[in-house]
Amino acid sequence: MAVESCCVSFIDTDGIPHSVHVQAESLYEAIAFAVVAFPQDRLCPRTTSSTEFTISIERPAVEHRIRLAQVEKWAEMTTREGPAGIMKRQRVKTLLSGAQP
Repeated sequence: MAVESCCVSFIDTDGIPHSVHVQAESLYEAIAFAVVAFPQDRLCPRTTSSTEFTISIERPAVEHRIRLAQVEKWAEMTTREGPAGIMKRQRVKTLLSGAQP
């Protein structure tokens, strides 16, 4: 997948939407970048494994909903996609580990 501009958003427990624009090669990478970016806004609550994100690909416009738990599960090590797949998963896992307290 080519690098795409995406808007990643979620609605917090008070019903307030939060969003960030990122550039990513996959939906999971977009969420990982967003999870890193959201804490930089002190008004944005922390995300959890049950947080559901909406990913809007800006060109062409496409929207997906994925829970952080799905991203965490996907990022677990597997060799079925070969070295390229291992690298993608490791990159997402590394991004997510940097977002944890």
